[in-house]
Amino acid sequence: MKSVSIHTDGACSGNPGPGGWAAIIVYGKKELELCGFEPDTTNNRMELTAAIKALEALREPCRINLYSDSTYLVSAFNEGWIYNWSAHGWKRGKEDVKNPDLFKRLLELSAVHNITWIHVKGHADNEYNNRCDALAVNCYKEHLAETGADRDRPYTGVLEETIESRETYFRGRVFDVEKRQVLLPDGYKSEREIVLHPGGAAIVALDADNNVFLVRQYRSAAMQPMLEIPAGRLEKGEDPKAAAIRELREETGLTAEPDKVELLTEVYATPGYCSEKLSIYFTKCDFAAGKPHRDAGELLRCEKLLFTEAWSMAVTGRLKDSKTVVGLCLAKERLDTNR
Repeated sequence: MKSVSIHTDGACSGNPGPGGWAAIIVYGKKELELCGFEPDTTNNRMELTAAIKALEALREPCRINLYSDSTYLVSAFNEGWIYNWSAHGWKRGKEDVKNPDLFKRLLELSAVHNITWIHVKGHADNEYNNRCDALAVNCYKEHLAETGADRDRPYTGVLEETIESRETYFRGRVFDVEKRQVLLPDGYKSEREIVLHPGGAAIVALDADNNVFLVRQYRSAAMQPMLEIPAGRLEKGEDPKAAAIRELREETGLTAEPDKVELLTEVYATPGYCSEKLSIYFTKCDFAAGKPHRDAGELLRCEKLLFTEAWSMAVTGRLKDSKTVVGLCLAKERLDTNR
């Protein structure tokens, strides 16, 4: 009678949920890896199935050391549970034994072979157990990726990605673009294309008569002129509040008093692919007037509107720039609160 070693494991994404089983059969210097997938199962069923599939793969009766990290499986034989269940019609007292179909098949196979059932600690230092675990997990993940079945279930795990590699494949005057390979918390890998931006600052500026100062300029990405609150990119190491005051002065010629400039909010306009964090400020004061100082290639003009008119344009969809809509709405709330 041949002597072989069998190592088994099962895994499940959710319990119940999609699962995988794996086994490694060792005979001398030869090894055979087996694995499989089931779309709706439990961890215990995968543990039992792994042992069944490995025993079914043997072509003749064998003397077997079968290693598993499932106490449920190993104790069923070593503690004699399975024989009692069989003798009592697959009952545990008044309750039905779970997974009777699998235990019946295991009992049939155990009559063919001489099996020693050995429990090992899972996720520890047992090489074969770790290999089986990886095989089982990869098996169900590959099938889920092929079918997309996992995307039909709510995700309840952690929400964090690990960057495994990154490559900058564009460097520009305003931003860089980086390609990232990321490891997702469910074990899948994915690719991200990220616009790396230093951040920006914007300001809602009102005078004593409740006029707000906006700038109109052509936006190539939107292919249209847009009316916006003054805003711009942060210089390296620049304080966002100082940047907002600077942009107001450069685009409108108005100088705001720093102690009258308040932060409204910080937002990520497009966090799906851009790292830009925009700090939006509010000020209402008597401005020191001056001349604008536009950047090269920056063609814009300043327009003064009653704040109520600008706010109405924001909430009725006539203004399309997101920072302007957010800034005007939060400024309206600030003004109403301070009345």
